[in-house]
Amino acid sequence: MSLWNKTIKPMLAEIAKPFSDEKFCFEIKFDGTRTIAYIDKQKKEVRFLNRRGIWFQDRYPEMKELWKDVEAEQVILDGELVVFNQGKPDFYLLAEREHVGSKARAEILSRLNPATLVVFDVLHLDGKDLVDLPLIERKKILEKIVKESERVLISAYVIGEGEKFFEEVKAKGFEGVMAKRLDSKYEIGRRSKNWLKIKALNSLDAIICGYTLGEGKREKYFGALLLGAIHEGKLRYIGRVGTGWQEKDLEELTQKLKKIEIEKNPFDVFEEEPSILEKVKWVKPKLVCEVQFLELTEDLKLRAPSFKRLREDKAAEECSLEV
Repeated sequence: MSLWNKTIKPMLAEIAKPFSDEKFCFEIKFDGTRTIAYIDKQKKEVRFLNRRGIWFQDRYPEMKELWKDVEAEQVILDGELVVFNQGKPDFYLLAEREHVGSKARAEILSRLNPATLVVFDVLHLDGKDLVDLPLIERKKILEKIVKESERVLISAYVIGEGEKFFEEVKAKGFEGVMAKRLDSKYEIGRRSKNWLKIKALNSLDAIICGYTLGEGKREKYFGALLLGAIHEGKLRYIGRVGTGWQEKDLEELTQKLKKIEIEKNPFDVFEEEPSILEKVKWVKPKLVCEVQFLELTEDLKLRAPSFKRLREDKAAEECSLEV
């Protein structure tokens, strides 16, 4: 049985009875940084707000004239900042953009690895809130007011044909798709079953709660990260990840970890071999990372996890384990 029929179709059916994927639009899930873009044409101003409430437009100077690409005086858009490499999102290049501290470095990277804002929704237009309109109406407004350019793209979507679209997206190596009810409102600040993330690969945002001491070539860094997630109201240990880094990632992350070391085990639920515990350093459960994995075992451990990236746009309390 295909992944679509075994897992995805029943999930969609829960929120659209009787099930028909014609009640949904399907979009590519881009591997980027989610942002709310505030654009004021009169002031010639562009600001980006991430999910943690941090303004970060200074990291993307190539976007400062984004106001030229909208047919509106004031507009608020929802989208993803993406760095494309040969037609596909490159999260390594994006991560480099996200960790820039100086304006000079941001300017250099904006020329070497420019970002694109992929927009998929509009929340506000010239003094009028649009969040209560059905999604399909907001999509039509978006298409009228955004002019695509090297800075901005409108996220393409299909209505119905979800299974075919999902298989094509997966075959082309994208992260997955978003399934959204056509009649859904925009629900600010909360997750909703009206918008579902359907991933082609298993991935999870996890809380870094500790690390093991490195050995051999990794002696000056760390060996593996101890990961956790919120499950049934408790911080639960879900395993270790020890692969997926480049040398520069190891050095940077090691410095971050050493700054937040603590003495006490932060987990509420924890099981691990004594031989591992002898090598562990605990850290404050505040850093979030994304990992890919084969499956979640019966005892709620990640099987064959691989580190993908730090998620500085996500708070630890958002990392829940859905079983």
